[in-house]
Amino acid sequence: MGWIQSFTCITTCILLLQQQLMVEAVPMNEPRSLIERGSSLHGKFLHITDIHLDPKYLEGADIDSYCHRMKKHKKDKQVGKYGALGSRCDSPTALIQATFDFLKKEVKDIDFILYTGDTVRHDRDDDLPFSKNDILNGHKSVMKYFRSAYDIKSTPYIPTIGNNDGFNHNDVGKNDKIFSTLKSIWKPLDLNLTSTFTAGGYYVQDVVPNKLSIINLNSMYFFEKNDEVSDCGSSSSAAAIQMKWLEKNLKQYQKKKNHQVYIMGHVPPIDDDGSALYKSECYSQYLTLLGKYGSVISGHFTGHTNNDNLNAVIPKSSKKFTFMAADDGDARAVKSSLIQTQVGLFNAPSVIPVNNPGLRVYRYETEGKDYPFGTIRDWDQYYVDLEKANKQRKLKYELEYKASQLYKVDSFDGAGIGRAITYVSNNKQARKLYKKYAGVST
Repeated sequence: MGWIQSFTCITTCILLLQQQLMVEAVPMNEPRSLIERGSSLHGKFLHITDIHLDPKYLEGADIDSYCHRMKKHKKDKQVGKYGALGSRCDSPTALIQATFDFLKKEVKDIDFILYTGDTVRHDRDDDLPFSKNDILNGHKSVMKYFRSAYDIKSTPYIPTIGNNDGFNHNDVGKNDKIFSTLKSIWKPLDLNLTSTFTAGGYYVQDVVPNKLSIINLNSMYFFEKNDEVSDCGSSSSAAAIQMKWLEKNLKQYQKKKNHQVYIMGHVPPIDDDGSALYKSECYSQYLTLLGKYGSVISGHFTGHTNNDNLNAVIPKSSKKFTFMAADDGDARAVKSSLIQTQVGLFNAPSVIPVNNPGLRVYRYETEGKDYPFGTIRDWDQYYVDLEKANKQRKLKYELEYKASQLYKVDSFDGAGIGRAITYVSNNKQARKLYKKYAGVST
C-alpha cells in the first residue's frame, strides 16, 4: 500500500508542476491586438484632438459670456454657427456634427483612430457651473459621435485623458475616480484597460499583431500644472511610477524583433514657444527615454496646445537629449545633431476653434522593408476656414497641406525628421509656410 500512496503523491506533484508551468508559459494580461491577424491594412490612421464639445454654446451670444448668453437687443456676429474664432468659447454642437459628417463621408480607408483627449468644455463660466453630469455626458456624447462615423470593431478608436477630461481641471491623482468612469464609458472599445489604467490612467494597446503597439500615457501625471502629483524625483510619485512603467515597456518592445511602438498622450513635453510643459525632473527623464529608445518609437502624438508643431529629439551629450523645433533659428547651427534625430514629436492642431479647426490623417509604413513598420511616411492636414463657414453657414474641411510637400522628405523617421527641420531652417518660404500652418492658416 505504501508504494501506491507514493505513486499517487508523485503523480499529483507532476500534475501540479505541469499546471504551474502552463500558467507561467502563458503571458498574463497580454494585450489583445485591436486589428485581427491577417487583416488587410490601408496604411492610414486618423489623429484628432481637443474637441471641447459645448452643448450650451449659443450662436450670436455675447462672446464675453463664453458664448452662453445673449446680449439684449443685439447679436454678436463674431459668434457664428460653427464657433467664435480665436475666442475663449468652446466648440458648438454644429461644428462637432459637421466634423463627424466629414469623417464619415470622406475619411473612410483608415486602420485606426488616435484621439488625444480634451473632450468636454472648459469650466470657465462662473454663471454656468460645471457639474459631474456635464463631464459624463460630454464623454458619452463624443463616444456616440465616433461610433456614428466608424464601426469601432473594424476601425479601432484609441482615446487618452486630457487636462479637461477629469472631475477637477488639471488635477488628476492616483486612483482618480475619472479612471474607472472612463473605463466604463470606453468598454465598447475593447481596450486593454488593466489595473494600470484604473490606478493611473495609462495603458498599452497592441494594434497590429506582433508589429505595432501603442503606449498610451496619462500625461497629466507629468504636467506641471497638476498639483495632485509631485515631480519624478520622488520615487513614490505617481509620475515616477508611470515613468518606470514606460521604460519597462519600451525595454520590452525593444527586445522584440520588428515590433514598433507609438507613444500618445494629451499634453506634449514642449509648448509652442519651446518652454517645458512637464515638471522639471519628469521632463528631463522623459526626453532621455525618448532618446534612449528612439529606435523602437515610430511616432509620438499629442495635442493640447491647439497648434500644429513638429519637434525633433536630438542628442545633447552622450546620455542626455534635448529638442529642436522646426522653426527654431538655431537649427542650422546643430545640423550634426539633427542628423542624429531619435524621435519626431507630432503635435496636431485642435478641433476647438482657438485657431481654425483641424484634423489629420497619417500614412504609415506597412511593408517594413525600407523603413520599420509604423514609420510615418506622410500626412494630410485638413482644416476649416471658420470665418468662411460661418458666413456661408456651411462647413467644409479642406486640405491645408501635405507634409511631404511642406518638408520635402518622403519619410518621418528620425533621419527624415532631421532632414525636414534642416530644410525648413534653410528655406525662407518653407519657414513662412510652417508658421502659417502652425496657427492652422488662421
